[in-house]
Amino acid sequence: AKEAEAAPAGAGQEEAVSLALNFGQTQSMMWPVEGNVILDYSMDSTIYFPTLDQYKCNPGMVIQSEVSAPVCAPADSRVVEIGSNEEIGNYVVLDLGNEYLATCGQLKEIPVVENEYLEQGQLLGYVAEPTKYYSIEGTNVYFQLSNESKPLDPLDYLE
Repeated sequence: AKEAEAAPAGAGQEEAVSLALNFGQTQSMMWPVEGNVILDYSMDSTIYFPTLDQYKCNPGMVIQSEVSAPVCAPADSRVVEIGSNEEIGNYVVLDLGNEYLATCGQLKEIPVVENEYLEQGQLLGYVAEPTKYYSIEGTNVYFQLSNESKPLDPLDYLE
């Protein structure tokens, strides 16, 4: 056990930076948060959004959760954007490689930074109170997957 203690300062950090991001159609992701899907992905037809009282396409899916539940990176990835908007609140956009991007929204206390490499299962933040767009649906995580800017159904890729 003595040898392990003698590892040079910063050991292991180099590995994280060189994560090969090679997501593909045959790979699966883990769920960013455990919960029931309350609004499905739907780009071929519109679905009903109760809070908005309207039908619209949904380029992502909405997963029921509890406030302050941890939200994890669905796959090895690099953080490309951290932002906030009216609809999905605070969000993180992840580059999974091969032009696959995953977006997790409705977050708070986000500990990651742009350009940081994350391993699958690493903490992305915690579930926030829902934005006014989802007040009836309740607490949730917004999860979107795209490839070359085209939305994909995340359910096809989740384990």
